[in-house]
Order: sequence, then structure tokens, then C-alpha cells
Amino acid sequence: MNLTNWTPPNCPQCKANSMRLICFSHVPSGAAFKKNGWYCDGCKAGPFQLGNVTEVDAAIFAKQLNAPRKQHEAI
Repeated sequence: MNLTNWTPPNCPQCKANSMRLICFSHVPSGAAFKKNGWYCDGCKAGPFQLGNVTEVDAAIFAKQLNAPRKQHEAI
């Protein structure tokens, strides 16, 4: 996943530069997961999917970040 540009585009509805990513759940099969997405602080519209990264991609990435690291044995 390429995350070089962290600046979200303007709101698709009101065109304000006030988009915020909200994650209610990282579990794709959960009901709260369907509310994940970008919301506009200006007009309160959302959720939107901005860009080409899906919420499933984001959930997989978040799960990898939160996975416990394997402990290496000292030699």
C-alpha cells in the first residue's frame, strides 16, 4: 500500500477541505465496519471512500500493524 500522499481531497459533496477518516471497526465482517470511511467536518456527509484504497485494504494494513511481533531467540 503506497501512503506517500496523506492529504485527503476536498469533500465530494460540499467541496470543503475538512475531510476526516473515522474507523469504527477493523473487523470487515462486523456491522460497524460498514460505517468506516471519510467524513466531512463541514457538512457532516459520509462515509466516503477517497482514493483507490478500500476499507478492506485499510483493515488488513491496520491488522498487520497491530499484530504482535515474533520474538527472536538470543544466540
